[in-house]
Amino acid sequence: MAIRTLSYIFAAVLALVVGSAAGHQYRDLQDARANLRSLAPSAVDIGFSQAMYLHHRQAIAMAQLLLDGRPTGLTAQARAIAATQLVELGEMQGWLRLWNQPVTPSNSNMSWMLLGTQAPNPSLNQYLLDCGRSPNGMLGMASLEELNALRNSEGLARDTLFLHLMLSHHQGGLPMAEFAAEQASLPAVRALAARITLDQATEIQQFKIMLAAITPQNTPAN
Repeated sequence: MAIRTLSYIFAAVLALVVGSAAGHQYRDLQDARANLRSLAPSAVDIGFSQAMYLHHRQAIAMAQLLLDGRPTGLTAQARAIAATQLVELGEMQGWLRLWNQPVTPSNSNMSWMLLGTQAPNPSLNQYLLDCGRSPNGMLGMASLEELNALRNSEGLARDTLFLHLMLSHHQGGLPMAEFAAEQASLPAVRALAARITLDQATEIQQFKIMLAAITPQNTPAN
């Protein structure tokens, strides 16, 4: 009888242990699934990464045109742009590969900016309308003619054109960085967008000051 009683007790204890372990495993599995869902990108994460990837790629190309060995007064600025944006481009490319998404979007519109958690305001609507009217589907992108002009110009004229193109480029890309800094789902994407917003807002002011310094001012007639 004692042996049978011990067997019952052992079986009951074993059942409790197994049940407890199964409960822990179930909770661990649920936690793992929740973590995976929290890492899943939203349409804003994907759209921003693809659009800013294209935007950065052109900025790097323009900076490299200025660093072709010919004299320029903007070597430091061009190197900083190329270095910073190359690292950021690599981050976005890595994310898109991790998400099994192409690095370039399937279309040139910016409709992903309509998929945030807040309804678009008039400023965003106007930005999207302006993007839709742009030949490249997004603002700030230099045309082939402008890139060729940058490639073929010399000296101060080339530096001036570079500043104008890069100023427009930053101004065109800044709204989507500001949008993603608030509306992206993943913390890493929001952090990168916030960093881009700060860097490019600062550079916009620098470019304006530099353009004012090198652009001849009209003097009033005597």
